[in-house]
Amino acid sequence: MKHILYNQVEEHRLGGWLVFTAMRLEMLADRFMFKPLGLTTASFRILMLLDKLGPKTPSEIIELIGSTKSNVTQRLNFLSRQGLINLKRKAGDDKRRVSAAITTLGLKQINAARRLFKKHNLRIENYFSPKEMQDFLRLIRKLNQGLDKCEININKHYEQEKA
Repeated sequence: MKHILYNQVEEHRLGGWLVFTAMRLEMLADRFMFKPLGLTTASFRILMLLDKLGPKTPSEIIELIGSTKSNVTQRLNFLSRQGLINLKRKAGDDKRRVSAAITTLGLKQINAARRLFKKHNLRIENYFSPKEMQDFLRLIRKLNQGLDKCEININKHYEQEKA
């Protein structure tokens, strides 16, 4: 990706900068951390979620990561084939009722990714002072509260259009 000279860019829309920055972070992580491990950002997010929160149903995963049913199903099947998660069917004949849990191999992949993050020094916190990090985290929380309100308003708008 070609580097942008930030002081030459006239447009200073916060949303645009955040999206651009997030895309760069994801590209770096994909290229240097996840791809060498045979993972994608989406797969890694699911593994991290299962590691931190324990077994989850596909519906819970969809809700937590904000992805689509087809993407989550595809990722879960991939992770299961790789032996990184176990898909346990609930009792009964309904095959849709499943719970995903991380395996020992999945935990090893997460730890390998962490080592790569450390090796490549992709710890963004290193570029900020403790005070800047405190301010940044406060602003990120405030941004997310604002996004929650935006999402509520957008949903109301679309619900009104449907009616």
